[in-house]
Amino acid sequence: MNKGLVVIEDSDHHRSLLETAGELAAGSGAELVLLSMKSTDDVAADREAIAQVNPDRLGTFGTDTTEQQLRHTTHTVARDALADTEVDYEVAPKIVDSKTEATAILDSAEEHGCDHIFMVGRKRSPTGKALFGDLAQSVMLAFEGQVTVELE
Repeated sequence: MNKGLVVIEDSDHHRSLLETAGELAAGSGAELVLLSMKSTDDVAADREAIAQVNPDRLGTFGTDTTEQQLRHTTHTVARDALADTEVDYEVAPKIVDSKTEATAILDSAEEHGCDHIFMVGRKRSPTGKALFGDLAQSVMLAFEGQVTVELE
């Protein structure tokens, strides 16, 4: 592995995944890109909540604010998860349409030259996968490199 893309959120499963990715990266001298995503639906819901609570702040809340929040949260998670590991990383926040998360992950991996993707997968029944799709499965089938999936 030369460079790994870690899809990350602020949760225990994602911290564990980041620790694993960090150990592998440190062992191979690789770098990490930490991709944190937020859906456009969630951004709209945040704007609506702010409008109800503090309408004066709404004018300053936008994509830049959301990306700054993602960047800050990701740095905090990384600082905790990688505290005992010497690995270089960069944070890549991204606002995405929830229907295109797999594409956003694959595009980010290509954009940053990553040859390994680390992500958390959800446990689903075969029927659930068939009906609703599976993000991890979509990424594994489309990515040319290695994909490590840790199940929730």
